[in-house]
Amino acid sequence: MVEGWADTDDVFETLLRRTITESVIGGLDHGVVRDEDLVLRLRDYERRARAEQLSSQTLQVITSARRLLGDRSGQDGIGGGRSR
Repeated sequence: MVEGWADTDDVFETLLRRTITESVIGGLDHGVVRDEDLVLRLRDYERRARAEQLSSQTLQVITSARRLLGDRSGQDGIGGGRSR
């Protein structure tokens, strides 16, 4: 690993979490109950976060944001979730 990259990843994830949180809270403060474009972006972010193995904290922020916007689909953004 190149020195300093871990810190860059931490900064990226922190900014991503902050941006998602501010976007969702801002929308809710303005009466936006469900923003389909934002929900679709969050689903994409979640897929990419899982593929890139981002932190569980980042994944939690994304899934919480989706729930706050009324997205009840499964973790992968399709249907009712994964079968176990």
